[in-house]
Amino acid sequence: MLITREVLTRMGATSANSDRYVDALNTEMAAHGIDTVPRIAHFLAQLMHESGCLRLTVENLNYSADGLLKIFPRHFGARPDAEAYAGKPERIASRVYGGRMGNGPEASGEGWRYRGRGLIQLTGKDNYRAFARWCGEDVAAEPDRVAGDLAVQSAVFFWQRNDLNALADVDDLKAVTRRINGGLNGFADRRELLEKARRALRELGLAGTFAPATTPCVPSHRVVPLQLNLRSAPQVSPASLLASLVQGTEVELRGPATAAGWVHVRVLLNGAVREGVVAERYLEALAPRPRARGGARARAAAGAEAPLPALPVAHLQADRPDITRLRDGGRAYPLGEADRPARRGRDGDSRAAELARIVDYLDAASAGHLRYRPHGGATYCNIYAADYAYLAGVYLPRVWWTDSALYRLALGEPPDVMYGRTVRELNANALYDWFDEHGAAFGWARELDLTLLQAAANAGEVCVIVAKRRDLNSSGHVSVVVPEQDGAGARHAEDGEVLRPLESQAGARNVTRAVSASAWWAGERFQSFAFWRHS
Repeated sequence: MLITREVLTRMGATSANSDRYVDALNTEMAAHGIDTVPRIAHFLAQLMHESGCLRLTVENLNYSADGLLKIFPRHFGARPDAEAYAGKPERIASRVYGGRMGNGPEASGEGWRYRGRGLIQLTGKDNYRAFARWCGEDVAAEPDRVAGDLAVQSAVFFWQRNDLNALADVDDLKAVTRRINGGLNGFADRRELLEKARRALRELGLAGTFAPATTPCVPSHRVVPLQLNLRSAPQVSPASLLASLVQGTEVELRGPATAAGWVHVRVLLNGAVREGVVAERYLEALAPRPRARGGARARAAAGAEAPLPALPVAHLQADRPDITRLRDGGRAYPLGEADRPARRGRDGDSRAAELARIVDYLDAASAGHLRYRPHGGATYCNIYAADYAYLAGVYLPRVWWTDSALYRLALGEPPDVMYGRTVRELNANALYDWFDEHGAAFGWARELDLTLLQAAANAGEVCVIVAKRRDLNSSGHVSVVVPEQDGAGARHAEDGEVLRPLESQAGARNVTRAVSASAWWAGERFQSFAFWRHS
């Protein structure tokens, strides 16, 4: 058994529908390799979104004119055209799906006959025929069976046919969504369902009941130069930059990319497996390692460093009423104003609303908030980000332990917090290093994708972008990615992808909410950058 009915009910399904599908899901997932935590979580997230949490097995095409213009702009470019089809599902399906996916023209009605069915909305005559060959049942002749006794099997077929296990292995929600949906419709809901699936598997103790069929990352090469850029495509541009890999980073070479001299690699970054492309000439093969006992997982872990011991947080005195937004000073201390807001909500919407109130409260752009106001060449991006995280209940250090204090902690001798002796202030450059070395231990997760980062912020998570300067004598920068709201949103592409997130920051220019004109973090003055989120 891979999942229980409670996994499904925690994700939003009714008890009756959970009981209806749980046995078939366990059987089909086990038979077709959907048997690891990442694969199960991604599969269930997409299945639950597509089926309305197991309620729907036939596509609902009863759209209004506004819905048609928004969802199918290529097929309904003008309002009179949309109004003529509004509220007529059969005509809508015949037009939208006619003449493609193996369907005949609109007049044939095959767009309606082979509309979306099953728990992942199998659509189009070609897909029905392919599923018929896969399952041995003539569903092209009996398409309604895809919505009935073959609803689970059709979802597993679609998942397997599109090789979605491979994308789940590297936690690429955006790529999974595109392959299923053709775009990013419903992306926020899919992400929320993914988090619910992960949480349910973890809390119900199911995460350890099955072993991975393959090892997510088996290093074969290492990075030779001091730094190597991991990119989304084999082209040198700010838009393709995903992350910087430092010298010695071990990667798994997955094969050649589409351009000569570039290769696909898989890498473990801050506890998460990620994929991208790099220039092959900057890699060298690893020497063979001794065979480790315990199978593929143990072999992959051979040579891995032992985890660092947990460290305590470091704060100077909290709740000092004189540490306020209006004061020009006391920036090493956390805000102490009695009326300060907090993030205590239990669901994504309430937590996002609370984060929005924190942004309004801090109001970095206010001329009266001297705590963040730049002067004398000094800027305070790190102060603002630390205040935002502090009010949200997330640890982002304003001060951190000195080397001597860390040594004493390693010896089991916790020191008192004393400014200049056991703790020191961290600027943005130092924060970049802190995230890389300690962030995961304090609940921070690394992201490589702006669409996912903005979706996390919209779901009430604390999200930041941090960049480290090439000239370490100059200031780095850290910016907060905040929830979108009416009147303030990220910059999106037509398919919903986030091109620039909605940010809030202090710095040379203080803004309460704004969208940057460019990807500032990928600028030449910075040697590296990272996106981080904290639930």
